[in-house]
Amino acid sequence: MTDLETELRAYVAGARAACPEVAVTDADFVLYVAARVRDGRPPAAAHAGDLLLACGCARGQPAAVALFNERYRSVIARVLARRQASSDLAADATQSVYERLLVAQAGEVPKIAEYAGTGSLRSWVSTVAATTLHTLRRAAARRREESRGSESALERLAESEPELRYLKARYKVEVERALARAIERLTDRQRLLLRLNLAEGVSIDALGAMYSVNRATAARWLAAARTAILSGTREELGTVLVLTPGEWDSIVALVQSELCISVARHLK
Repeated sequence: MTDLETELRAYVAGARAACPEVAVTDADFVLYVAARVRDGRPPAAAHAGDLLLACGCARGQPAAVALFNERYRSVIARVLARRQASSDLAADATQSVYERLLVAQAGEVPKIAEYAGTGSLRSWVSTVAATTLHTLRRAAARRREESRGSESALERLAESEPELRYLKARYKVEVERALARAIERLTDRQRLLLRLNLAEGVSIDALGAMYSVNRATAARWLAAARTAILSGTREELGTVLVLTPGEWDSIVALVQSELCISVARHLK
């Protein structure tokens, strides 16, 4: 038996003792650890239990995911609280951390598989939480500036287009209610994507990085969420208004022009 084989056996035994709840087979875990061997040595034995937990989460084992939540929910909350995140921002950051680390996209593994066991999993998760919060805050500041400009642009558009000005005045209440109901019908992911992109200014590239997907996938998700709002708004309005095709087209244009402001208002 080689020295590396002996070390791997000892590593697996230490991991089992530290984290007995995770039911990954020895063979699978040895392969997982072997892929993280550097300079002929496995990762630090002190963090063997952390790596076993990460291995279980990367494989989507319910027991491992539940244990991760039990151990690190409060860790994430403390990181966000120390950085004085508002309750809404903390909720979004927490959801982003969990989705980024534990949710596998098609053909990929969850981001937690990037944890290599060289340091504690607690520190690694804390860093992910802090980085996610920083990204959201920076984007929110940028978006607030853009939103002020968007409101002025919308008012100028309404003043320059008589039909839009009329529709805005005539159906303002109905459109606002329909938009709100359409937003309520979105999935949790669609709501978060729209809030991050439209209300807080997170770019499509940043969204892709947060969800561990490529830019095209993030853009497709975002486009689907926008389409869901437009179709949902039209469906809701169809129950209370009878309009000509031309008026419907103008209503859609009005909804699109106000989408950013409406999302910021209803998803704040």
